[in-house]
Amino acid sequence: MGKWLPALALTLGLALAQPLKVVILWHQHQPPYENPVTGQYEGPWVRMHGTNSYPWMAEVLKEFPEIKVTFDYTSTLLKQIEDYLSGKAKDAYWRVSEKPLGQLSQEERAFIVERFFDINPRFVEKSPRYKELQAKKIRGETFADQDLQDLRVLWNLYWINVDYIERDPGLKALYRKDRGFTQEDLAYVLKKHLELMATILPLHRELWERGQIDLITTPYYHPILPILIDKEAIRESNPALALPKEPIAWPEDARWQVRAGRDYFQKLFGKAPKGMWPPEGAVSQKAAELYAEEGIGFLVTDEAILGKSGFPVNPATLTRLYRVEKNGKQVVLFFRHRDLSDRIGFSYSQMPAERAVEDFIGTLLEIRRQVIGQNPNAVLTIALDGENAWENYPNNGNDFRRLLYKRLAEEQKKGMLETVLFSEVLNLPSLPIAKLGTGGWAGDFAMWAGEPEENEAWDRLSRARQAVTAYKDQGGDPQVVEKAMGLIYAAQASDWFWWYGQDTGFPNHPPFDEAFRSILQAVYKTLGQKPPEELYIAVRPPVQPQGTPGRVKPNLDGRAEAEEWKGAAYLPDADGTTMQTPDDLIKGLYLGFDEQNVYLRVDLRDGTRALDLVGQGYRLHVYATTPKEEGGAAFPEGGEVSLGFPLQQRITLDFNQVREGQGVLVRYAYRDGAWVLASSPADLAGRRAFVGDVVEMRIPYTTLKAEAGDTLRLAIVLEKEGRILDIAPNGNPLALALPQRLAGKEVLVVKDPEGDEHGPGTYTYPKDQAFAPFKGLFDLLEMRILDGGATWTFVFTFKEMTNPWGAPAGFSHQLINVYIDYKEGGKTETFAKGAKVAFDPEHPWDLFLKAAGWPQYGQRVGFPDGTDTADGVVVASNPADKQVILQVDKKYFNPAPGQKVCFYVLVGSQDGYGPDHFRPVGKEAGPWNLGGAGNEDAPLVVDYLWPEKGVQEAMLSQYGGGKYAVLKPYCVTWPAP
Repeated sequence: MGKWLPALALTLGLALAQPLKVVILWHQHQPPYENPVTGQYEGPWVRMHGTNSYPWMAEVLKEFPEIKVTFDYTSTLLKQIEDYLSGKAKDAYWRVSEKPLGQLSQEERAFIVERFFDINPRFVEKSPRYKELQAKKIRGETFADQDLQDLRVLWNLYWINVDYIERDPGLKALYRKDRGFTQEDLAYVLKKHLELMATILPLHRELWERGQIDLITTPYYHPILPILIDKEAIRESNPALALPKEPIAWPEDARWQVRAGRDYFQKLFGKAPKGMWPPEGAVSQKAAELYAEEGIGFLVTDEAILGKSGFPVNPATLTRLYRVEKNGKQVVLFFRHRDLSDRIGFSYSQMPAERAVEDFIGTLLEIRRQVIGQNPNAVLTIALDGENAWENYPNNGNDFRRLLYKRLAEEQKKGMLETVLFSEVLNLPSLPIAKLGTGGWAGDFAMWAGEPEENEAWDRLSRARQAVTAYKDQGGDPQVVEKAMGLIYAAQASDWFWWYGQDTGFPNHPPFDEAFRSILQAVYKTLGQKPPEELYIAVRPPVQPQGTPGRVKPNLDGRAEAEEWKGAAYLPDADGTTMQTPDDLIKGLYLGFDEQNVYLRVDLRDGTRALDLVGQGYRLHVYATTPKEEGGAAFPEGGEVSLGFPLQQRITLDFNQVREGQGVLVRYAYRDGAWVLASSPADLAGRRAFVGDVVEMRIPYTTLKAEAGDTLRLAIVLEKEGRILDIAPNGNPLALALPQRLAGKEVLVVKDPEGDEHGPGTYTYPKDQAFAPFKGLFDLLEMRILDGGATWTFVFTFKEMTNPWGAPAGFSHQLINVYIDYKEGGKTETFAKGAKVAFDPEHPWDLFLKAAGWPQYGQRVGFPDGTDTADGVVVASNPADKQVILQVDKKYFNPAPGQKVCFYVLVGSQDGYGPDHFRPVGKEAGPWNLGGAGNEDAPLVVDYLWPEKGVQEAMLSQYGGGKYAVLKPYCVTWPAP
């Protein structure tokens, strides 16, 4: 046996001498910005990234010829680059930039003021003139011609990569000039845009031909392929997600998308890609088999899918190759290291480049140390968006990227790391996957399906496709069918669904909503049919009034008495306060409720009494949704301006019917394309309006067909003799969440000090206005537990609660993690990487509860073995009482009387992109991150449940040197029933 020892040592030595192979994928994608009806381009983002990221990302590699990376370019992006260079594409921002100032319409001038600050604040801060113009906009001042000219030049100039500005004398001179620009200056900048965009494809071709990069692509329109094949993929990705109602099973569409993407790429570059980035990293077993059948050599997706496929997720498993096979064909799968990829995408921008790069390299070397002995062929995958992160970095991320490649090259020379191409390692041994998990880079498909607005978009798409199929089956013109299906394919892009729902930073983003609906309208028009009314209903998030609608008990007499409306939300009406026209009569709205009624107060502009409108033909309408109903009108009666939600009922006050200051409210319902009388005499006495200085209305829940726990969307319309005069809010609805009825015996109350929402004592709020009033949102005041028989109801009360992003559970900011120790065994690490804390070894947790405003982010029960479920847990809220409500089945947790039960209750700031949905904490607060962290080990916990002041701060401040703060639990003796 001894003679084998030298050979074994030699083999082991050779293995340990191997470098860790690192494959880096930069994903470059933009959705189609061409309006299918007008043929005009709207969004400018292909051009902006085409002057900043796309050429520079390729060009910088010439400085590091030993570094290899892979670029994914989607067909929709490649086509738009070609359209710009051919002169076909001129986006809306370009059109108003090149137009002489004297020819600009008032709408175009307003567009410039509104949209030419669409750039990271870092760039605005670099220019004294840009900052000056931004301050002017904030103050609401009028922009003179020179202001507009300077703004146009600065916006177009600052999107250009700073390296290009520095080496072009003309651009550099404009950069230094900073103000007083001419139309010739603007023309020069726009000319440079096209010159830079013209280098994108030649640069990539050159690098590909010499073997330094791989180029791959995606299915043509970047669709979520698993959903096209089978809508059940949505629930496979996350059982908590609701499914669209309409049928979705279009594997032939999925196959078209794959083939069209591959064919377009081959036509452009002269050879086919060896692999694909599945759009949004979205895969499933059926999708992988389809890719294999189409001859796609490899796919790249997220590590979460490896876990869903039955493999543990750790450095050893992540550095292996896998494959899915069907009928003798296979596709190789690479699973990206999510944490390292996300550090580049989200975290490193908050750190000095040197420290960030050393953190990255150090982590790679540590992974190599762990895996290379057992697997000399280890391959680690880094994959992320290659365009959007850089504007958040100092100096546009150029310093970070150069230093990253420099350090990789140094480690490559040492033999420790080796950057490789996917195509170079395809022949390495791979492990078969029996059943590939379903999901994408975000883990599940919650960003694209599951919320009502997202599912309605899928249903609208399905109905439009059914119309095309019916036309075809009836013998319709094949050319018409082909054109209509082309539009259907375009509407399948993942981007439309990304912007729907409330789980994005800009929910239901108007340009994307309008573009998606325009595509589907064009489908019907192509078929010679009238588009359905639903395609004219804009989908808009609710506005954020001052305060949250709460309980009020007004003395209804038509008088403007502030004290009796103290608990209400107030929404000033922009038109009414600026008095743009004589018809803008509404000054503002108050909204509140009690246990049986909704109350509205409408204030008119200064100098106008509501009583003055009596007998002159005015009518005031409250348009609203009806809980549990579908459909609705696109526009209020007599107008063609969407209120941002489907209009399902209307409560009307006719000023001609007001007697002695009182009027009866009449309900109408929208049925079969018409408004029909739907008032019931049962609550006639409850429906009242009082007209005096102001209008005060009382609308019973029964009139609104609403119950406790329902959420309504509503808006006010003032109309006279069939002509709409004023609308409030303008284009976005008000939201009203009627409070849940909390039932059950109270078994436990734990108070928490007020004003301690500062983590270890140093944390400060993010700076974006979405976090107003910048206090109280994370300040947990109390945890109550109610015994509901078969369930426990946890009620968490906060100092403040708002819902700026319209989360379906009624709150946007709070993220609550509850860890409970009530039996032997358990775990002392957090359920998932996120909170950056550890738990007392003497009290390992046995049950994990997670609550957030979106079900996909926080409606989970977790266990120490790493499994979790959405079954048996419900998250809701009472915004008026500033309460988050978490109800959980007793099958998970049912302690005996007298038993010791210990709680760790963590409050963080919810962030859909953060680690385990916790918002990052940096050294300094930014628009979207908290400030006050001492180092990268700082906990992401903003408040911690503990009745005594100072204990939380003492525990959370003990971090650093690679160690997390260790929390002690708050323990109680469980009471008898």
